[in-house]
Amino acid sequence: MITTIETALCDRLSQGLGQMVNSPVVTWNVLATDIGTVFRKLPGVCVVFSGITGTKAVGSSREKYLVSGRFSVFVANYNLRSNEAVRHGGPGFEEPGCYRLIRCVRRLLTGQDLGIEVDYFRPEAVRPVAGSAFNEKAVAVYECVFSTQWVELALDNGHWPAPEVPDEPDADFAHWHGRIEKPAPWHESSRLAYTPPGAAGPVAEDIIKNRGNDDD
Repeated sequence: MITTIETALCDRLSQGLGQMVNSPVVTWNVLATDIGTVFRKLPGVCVVFSGITGTKAVGSSREKYLVSGRFSVFVANYNLRSNEAVRHGGPGFEEPGCYRLIRCVRRLLTGQDLGIEVDYFRPEAVRPVAGSAFNEKAVAVYECVFSTQWVELALDNGHWPAPEVPDEPDADFAHWHGRIEKPAPWHESSRLAYTPPGAAGPVAEDIIKNRGNDDD
């Protein structure tokens, strides 16, 4: 799910920001990357998974858990004219400025579910990222934090993953030779029987086939 969310965030921001940024929005840990590499792509935006902040059971079930997670969108810009121009932008088409980029990022993501099975994104803090390397290159970087929630399904107690098709998440266990078990057999039909009180046996019964097995 984390990869799915990151990909969806990058796609929406790339489409929405257009030529405000000099390259498509990608996942990139800007804090762990040499600033010279980032500098060649500015103004730019990147997405980073910031972590899971909480997990709680849904109702009394041990099968479903509601997961809360945070994602950070880093906005980076540079302008050799002045420190103010880095933040406020300038008259040129190539000078959007950090503050305009921040507004546009929040506008594009707030209240969106990105077409995937997550709760609407909620905007949180926006904070500057300090660093001497940034200052030396006339670069300003801001982190825009968003939170969302999604549901994770747990395995039945004592069981192992049982992937059925190659593109499901649990197929990772089979691909990397982890322990798995056979999928449960397909439920083909259900037999219903009605036995009145005192009767020796059922007086009515029926078999209901699973529609997934109908030939027609």
